[in-house]
This record gives sequence, C-alpha cells and structure tokens, in this order.
Amino acid sequence: MQKNKDLIHGIMIVLVDMIENRNEGKGGHIERTTSYLKTLIDGMLERGVYAYELGKLNLELMVSSACLYDVGKISIPEVILNKPGRLTKEEFEIIKTHVLKGEYIIDKITSKTENNEEFLRYAKLFAGSHHELWNGLGYPRGLSKTDIPIQGRIMTIIDVYDALISERPYKTPFTSDEATKIIMDGAGEQFDPLIVDVFLEIKEQFKNIN
Repeated sequence: MQKNKDLIHGIMIVLVDMIENRNEGKGGHIERTTSYLKTLIDGMLERGVYAYELGKLNLELMVSSACLYDVGKISIPEVILNKPGRLTKEEFEIIKTHVLKGEYIIDKITSKTENNEEFLRYAKLFAGSHHELWNGLGYPRGLSKTDIPIQGRIMTIIDVYDALISERPYKTPFTSDEATKIIMDGAGEQFDPLIVDVFLEIKEQFKNIN
C-alpha cells in the first residue's frame, strides 16, 4: 500500500513540475492552489455550505489530488501556452483541449495502478470540470449549476483568482481586491454563488497565501 502511495506521489510531483516549468509566470501556482483549496473548503464546512456533499468525500485525499487539475496543459505547445498577447480563436480551441487531455492522462495513470483509485477519481473530476461555468457556458461539456462536480465549482473560483493576481506574459497582475471584485461580479453567472459568498467572507485569508 505504501509503495503504491509513493508511486502516485512521485508521478504527481514529476507531472506538476513539468507543467509549471513549461508555463512561464506560474511559479508557486500549485502550492497556492492547494492552500486556497483547503482554506475555501474549511470555510465552506464552517458555514455549512455544501457540508453534506463535502462530508461524503475524503477531503485530505481530494485536496492533495487537486495539483493534477491542469495536467493536460503538458500537451499544449509552449508557443501558445506562453503567447504574450491575445489568443486567436484557433489557439483558444487548442488551449481548451487541455481539459479532456487531462482526463485522458489521469485515466492512463489509473490503468497502470491497482490502488489509489479514489485519489485519481478526484483528480479527474478537478481536471475535467474546472472550466465548467455556473451558467452552462463553460467547457468541455457545458454543465451548469450543481450538475458541475463540486470539485469543479470550487476550483473554478480558485483558478480564476490565482490567474488574475499572477503575472503572465500577456498581462500585469491584478490586486487581490480587484480579483475579488471580478469573482464577486461573476457570482451566479460564472461561479456558484454560495461558494462565492464563502470566498468573500474569507478573502483576507486568501491575501495571506503566497
């Protein structure tokens, strides 16, 4: 059992390092994402937001699996991933493929291991649903509202927040307050409004995560 855990952990770290090294300007992204996720889940539980749904999950395992949510970006050409300007329609369609490719990679890992299916199942849900939107206009499946797995509803907020406050080849970073307002304005459209309410109540904790 421990050997299997060590194997999965080793694969996970190598994949995450490869992704971060290819994606300029994203240093520390995975560490921050994990901290944001734990902070937001704790805030939801404290306030009874989706507490029943979360209570059925192995939250420690789920949080640790989230670092694979963008694993599909390993398949995206660096010239597109790090383009210092607006993407063309064709380039954006290529970027969007990272979601299903992430699911495919995680399925391949699952097929090679006899244990840790729960960890990889959580990872696949993060990878496959973090670009779905509350209003149904996200991708890849156009899911809406609570049809979106809770992993995706939480990660969408976290991913957007970190993208906004981070420097990218194509933009300067927003302040935490500016990013928070954008997320607040997207409640009920892009984001689950109940989770946004929790995010707004604990936004100061997010500011302290580096």
